[in-house]
Amino acid sequence: MNNTLRELAEKERLPLVKLRDGIGKGTIVVLKHKDNQNACAIGTGCYTKVNMNLGVSFSSPLELELQKLRACEELGTDTVMDLSTKDTVRTLKTMLEHAKVPTGTVPIYGCLDAGEEEFLKAIEKHVKAGASFITVHAAITRTGAGLAIRRRITKIVSRGGAILAKYMEDNKKENPLYTNISYIIGMMKDSGCAMSVGDALRPGCLADAMDKAMLLEMRVQAEIVDKCRMQKVPVFCEGPGHMPFDRIAECMRLQKKVQKGAPYYVLGPLVTDVALGYDHINAAIGATAAAIAGVDFLCGLTPSEHYALPTLEDVRQGIIAFKIAAHAADVVKKPQAMKRDNEMSRARFKLDWKAQEKLAITGFKLPCELGLKDSAPCSMCLSLCPMNIIGKMQKKKERKLWKVRANPNL
Repeated sequence: MNNTLRELAEKERLPLVKLRDGIGKGTIVVLKHKDNQNACAIGTGCYTKVNMNLGVSFSSPLELELQKLRACEELGTDTVMDLSTKDTVRTLKTMLEHAKVPTGTVPIYGCLDAGEEEFLKAIEKHVKAGASFITVHAAITRTGAGLAIRRRITKIVSRGGAILAKYMEDNKKENPLYTNISYIIGMMKDSGCAMSVGDALRPGCLADAMDKAMLLEMRVQAEIVDKCRMQKVPVFCEGPGHMPFDRIAECMRLQKKVQKGAPYYVLGPLVTDVALGYDHINAAIGATAAAIAGVDFLCGLTPSEHYALPTLEDVRQGIIAFKIAAHAADVVKKPQAMKRDNEMSRARFKLDWKAQEKLAITGFKLPCELGLKDSAPCSMCLSLCPMNIIGKMQKKKERKLWKVRANPNL
C-alpha cells in the first residue's frame, strides 16, 4: 500500500504527507482496484474524478455492457459503477474481472420486495465479491421519504430510494439500512471497500432542490460519515441531482461543511429540466460549477438520461462531456492542470496538428479526409489564418515592426 500511496501522491501532484493526512482525516478516500495498479484517490487536493454508470438489465446483455466498459476506459474514466438489476453478484464479478479501474456497485438494486435480511445479505455478497465501493442508501428515513412524497413534484427519483420507501410503507418500519448501519459498517471494516452514502432523496427537478427532504438526508449522511470514520471505514457522500445554477455553489459548500469534509460525489447536477436528449451537456455545465465549489467526484450522465438505457455512443458522449467538465474545474482548483492547456495553445499557434491530437482531453483524432499538414492552416480560415500570418511574420524577423515607442497617453 505504501508504494500505491507514493504513486497516487505523484499522480495527484500532492506531497505524500498531505495525501496520508487527508486519508487519516477522511477528507481523501482511496478507491482500490483489485491489483492496486489503478487505485484512485478522491477528495480535497486531488484532481476531480469521473465515474460512468454501466449495468446489465433485462434489455441490455452483458457483452454490450463490457463494450461500454472498454469505451469508458479508452476515454479515461477514473471509475465505473455496475448498476445491474439482474444477476447482480455474477455480473459484478465479471465486471471486476474485466475492469482496469475501480468498480462500484449498488447491492439493493436486486432487492425489490425484499426483506431486511435480504438487504443485508446483498450488501455482504457485493463486499465479498470485491467491489471497490458500494452505495448504501442508509440516509433515507421514514420522515424524509414522507416529506418527499407529500411535497415534491418528482417525489423520489432514486431507484434505491424507491425500493426502500416501498419497504418502509409496506412494513411500517424504519429503513433497515439506517437501523443496521453499525452492522453494515462492521461488515465493511478491513474489506478494502469504501462506502458511498447514497442520496436517495436527491432532487429530481429544479423545484425540489434544497428542500426539507434533501437537507434532512444531508444531516443523516453526516451521522453515517461519523460512524464510518470511528471504525476506519473509508466513506464519501453522494449528492444531487437537479439544481438551479445559482444554488450549486451554496449547496456544495453546505454539504462539505455538514459532512466535515468527506469527499463529495454528485450526479450532474443538471441545471435545467428541459434538455431532453442533451442532458450530458446540461449536467456537465452543473458539474463544472459543482467541482469548482468543492465537489471531488462526478458521475457522468448520457444524452439518453430520462428516456432510455444508454447506447454505446451515448456512454462515449457522456464520458467526453464530463472529462471536459472535470478538467475545466481542475484548471481553477489545481494550477498544474493548466499546463496541458498551455501546451495545447502553443501547438495550436504552431499549427502542430499531431501535438494537438496527443494533448486532446480524450485523445481525439482529426479526420484524415481533412488532409491537415503541420504548419499549414485548416479549412476554417485558410490564407486568412491569423496564427499562420503572425507565425510567418515572426519567422521573417519582422517583429521589429512592433518595436515602437510607448505612448504615455495610452
